Amino acid sequence: MRSIHAKLSAVVLGAALSSLGCENEAPTPIPSAGSKEPRHGGVITFATFGDVRSLDPANISDGLAPQILEATLAGLVDYDRDGKIVPDLAERWTVEDEGRTYRFYLRQGVRFHDGEEVTADDVKRSAERALHPSTPNPNASYFEHIVGYKDYAAKKTEHLEGVVVEGRYVVTFHIEAPDATFLPVLALPVLRPLCKNAGDRYSDAWQPCGAGPFKLPPGGWQQGMQIALTRNETYFRPGLPYLDGFTLVLRMNFTTQGYRFARGTLDVRRDFLAPEILRFQADSRWTPFAGFDAATTVNGESMNTEMPPFDNIEVRRAVACAIDREELRLLRASNLTAADQLVPPAVFGHDDSLPGQRYDYAAALEHMKRAGYAYDPVTKTGGYPHVVTYLAYNQGMSEFVAQVLAQQLAKIGIVIEVRRVNYATFIALRSRRHTSAMGPSFWTQDFPDALSFFLPLFHSSAINDENSGNSSFYSSPRFDEVVDRAKTELDAKKRKKYYDEAQKILIDDAPWAFSFYYRWYVQWQPYVRDYRAHPVWTNEVSRTWLDRTTGPVAARAMLPDDGRFWSERALASLFGARR
Repeated sequence: MRSIHAKLSAVVLGAALSSLGCENEAPTPIPSAGSKEPRHGGVITFATFGDVRSLDPANISDGLAPQILEATLAGLVDYDRDGKIVPDLAERWTVEDEGRTYRFYLRQGVRFHDGEEVTADDVKRSAERALHPSTPNPNASYFEHIVGYKDYAAKKTEHLEGVVVEGRYVVTFHIEAPDATFLPVLALPVLRPLCKNAGDRYSDAWQPCGAGPFKLPPGGWQQGMQIALTRNETYFRPGLPYLDGFTLVLRMNFTTQGYRFARGTLDVRRDFLAPEILRFQADSRWTPFAGFDAATTVNGESMNTEMPPFDNIEVRRAVACAIDREELRLLRASNLTAADQLVPPAVFGHDDSLPGQRYDYAAALEHMKRAGYAYDPVTKTGGYPHVVTYLAYNQGMSEFVAQVLAQQLAKIGIVIEVRRVNYATFIALRSRRHTSAMGPSFWTQDFPDALSFFLPLFHSSAINDENSGNSSFYSSPRFDEVVDRAKTELDAKKRKKYYDEAQKILIDDAPWAFSFYYRWYVQWQPYVRDYRAHPVWTNEVSRTWLDRTTGPVAARAMLPDDGRFWSERALASLFGARR
């Protein structure tokens, strides 16, 4: 029987590889029809290995939700494709009182997805909902300069004094001091006007309803599986969007994404195994339909400063010195560059001249000694006496980094035990107080400025018992003071000096050991038209259109309709072959 199984396995596997192309080659692109004018229709499909916990703009706890919120919610202002702030629901605005008053004039006749008109009352209601003290909003600190915010957050007042309705279509924000980030953060999803069914208080059960180009229909979010949006037929920008829908498939592993992309049931791809990127980059058929995002994502090892052993600053410094970032970079050299500071290279506030964190084995051993956990690398004795649980998530770089990190930290006497969970569980546990001692952390800019990293990740106001954006639970009055001063400084050169000081504090206090910056490689099929990497948003498709001649063709014969695939491992298991 074994010979029959082996032959059958070889035949099926050979057919599978034939239909998909040689494993050392990129698949054949699916061509465009060559239309000169945008065409309406079609659903664009993306996928991710991750998952989404919340689609409420008042509780953004992962990096995937913003692309859905950008598609479903419209703000007073937004970022255009060049990263500039432009009018959206507001047709114009004025700035008065030396930067302390912003008055917005709304477009008239704009409709929410439920058919109700967007008014100034909706702006105020949504702002108060997002910033109410009962709301687990990790980004609330972005808006603490709004007049009356502190009293509102302390439950001393029922309404937010600084947001004033001055007519059906006029709303004014008063802030306590000039704020360099006010318009940039207002362009984020956090305070975007929501349908009246959102109420005036946060609820876990609410699903997004706004005035964006796409809407979430009933049953559109199948948790752990996919989010399927449909075209907003009443969108206020005439003719847009061109697409009938936008689907994000969740928890799809990299290999399945590869098969689906080759087949044409996945239109744009962002998650790759390292060899795949090299194959696509080397293939001239694909190079016109690819690009790298700017380096706006930082990764690091988050150490909970409230839990041992990382409540000891010397242990944190030891970890920062023990990590060989070049070794980590080689895990995916096409995407990664070594990180020595928090702010990524493409974000204002990064400074190559700063003396950042770096690999220094001797210094790491010295810091362990100062912490009271001296380690002898010759006899392999000493070190921290307890095993540290390292929380990681399935799929992605996390799994590979954890293996390398375990080896590097063992050399200074810290033993980590990797606990792997799914992505949603990882986000929940990482952001819960007194729960996770150590694990990977990452952040992509919300807006192109260092404050987009300082405030949600390390400012003490971002600490919550649940859904804490500050996952290291790091609190430094000195750091808070420097960042607060930077926030009110409108002069970019002066603000940069504050940024340098804040970076130096983080480098030394080491709530994170910075590891690498990540540049996403994006590949799309030729029939996906007018798609490009956006400087702020992921998968922004309000003007994208599909120009296909035929349906999916590649690999159809070997792939089940549900998108699963026969891997070599699966075939071996199916036919009893031994590996």
